[in-house]
Amino acid sequence: MTISIQRFSETVGLLADENVLPQMQRWQAEGRRTALVTLVGVEGGAPRLPGAQMAVAENGTYLGYLSGGCLEQAVALEAQGAIRDGCNRLVRYGKGSPYFDVKLPCGSGLDLYIDQSLTSQSLAGIAAHSANRRASVLRTDLSSGASRVDIVPAELPIAASGRDGDVFERVYVPSLQLLLLGNGPSLVGIATMARAIGLDVQISSLDETTRAALARHGLHAAMDETRSCSAIQQLDFASAAVLVFHEHEKELDIVSELLKTNCFYIGALGNHAVHRDRIAALTLQGIDESDLQRIRAPVGCIPAAKSMATLAVGVLAEMMTEAKTLNLVS
Repeated sequence: MTISIQRFSETVGLLADENVLPQMQRWQAEGRRTALVTLVGVEGGAPRLPGAQMAVAENGTYLGYLSGGCLEQAVALEAQGAIRDGCNRLVRYGKGSPYFDVKLPCGSGLDLYIDQSLTSQSLAGIAAHSANRRASVLRTDLSSGASRVDIVPAELPIAASGRDGDVFERVYVPSLQLLLLGNGPSLVGIATMARAIGLDVQISSLDETTRAALARHGLHAAMDETRSCSAIQQLDFASAAVLVFHEHEKELDIVSELLKTNCFYIGALGNHAVHRDRIAALTLQGIDESDLQRIRAPVGCIPAAKSMATLAVGVLAEMMTEAKTLNLVS
């Protein structure tokens, strides 16, 4: 019997350390024993939310973070011990912990579950759901160590990771997608910063100058309108779209199509007067007011942003704030 192992797609940028499972898959494929460390409880304040994870290999190499940097080395050593003993562990650091030599400046107590028994099949299951743009959950019984992978309904907000008695549910969401449509330096700025964050960026631009500027940053833009329509139709609950047009009459049909999707964020360039005209035109097309309220315009959380840098920061901050509210990011 042939078993097909699904691999995670590679995440780059700042979000790479948020999903440590691809690295665990690589280590396991190399024959290394591994442990998945999950923050399952917080008493007091802490830099990270329940569900934050580290992956640790048997040689002590690790990826991910559970604190502001004061805990990870100690956790890696503890995980090595769990791997060596072949036994899962639930340990506490900080307040109420027996490890007096490990200090947490925040004064909190952190409960960590070290799972050295997570199988390649479980990792492949989560990876398969992610590849198919489905949210999934790893349910782990902290007393027995048994775990299973299930699908999470794609309803916003997505269920948050958390503990219910002896069971901890760690939710995994597909990588955030960002579709950029339009032209000009502002589009280039948003695309460049989005890639640095680690978003899955798709770009559509019919403007040759914009495409050349993107290419200088190692980015590619589709110029086929058919492909652009296909990209819009594929937007899902973990997708965002931003329109960066200066000729706003070109965007009305695109906005109408975007509003048919369930993407969590739609942003549009233009000042308040431009947006009033946009809303009036879309209303004449019969679009409901509740749908029109989904459009963020003027786009971005930095008022009157003029440079490509300030506009890009404002757009992505506004988008990521919405993603955080919906539990699409931690």
